[in-house]
Amino acid sequence: MADPTRLAILTTLMEPANGDLPVMSAKELASRLGESQTKLYRHIRQLEAAGLIRVAATRMVSGILEQRYQASQRDLSFGGSFLREHADESEGMLQALIGNFREGFFTAFRDDRRAPGAVPPEQAFRRPKMFVGGAKVSLAKAAEVRSRVDEFLAWLDDNLSEEAHGIRVNLLLAYYGEPGED
Repeated sequence: MADPTRLAILTTLMEPANGDLPVMSAKELASRLGESQTKLYRHIRQLEAAGLIRVAATRMVSGILEQRYQASQRDLSFGGSFLREHADESEGMLQALIGNFREGFFTAFRDDRRAPGAVPPEQAFRRPKMFVGGAKVSLAKAAEVRSRVDEFLAWLDDNLSEEAHGIRVNLLLAYYGEPGED
């Protein structure tokens, strides 16, 4: 996952079209990502071995068996135990994921800034929004904040289903408590 090419493949296969996860061949992925088809095969195999993508269909194309791939999930969520068990790989993967989110966020931010008033007030949900902050709080309050983050993630899991005529929203939610004095 730490490799930008693998992340690009996975995120491409996780972008629903008409409510369904896409099914794409290596050739289609290469065209979409601007990469050579040969370069993608190794990354596809690694994603498949990790269970993040699967072969969803096969077909004969000019006498060659073509495999078509689909993501095994719509979203990625990583708990502390996964991140601890795979610490070296996790750091690179998180950097790549945050980098992808950052690029999308800043594109939306620049577009919004260049065209003030282009988004009508009733569609303010389209405008990018960010909160970065922290505070020194009691252990009980820290536990409450973490619990509310967990509740929100559970709500997202239950309520973010693909809608054919909806708009795509992207979220990055992270929490950490600093070690230190209690």
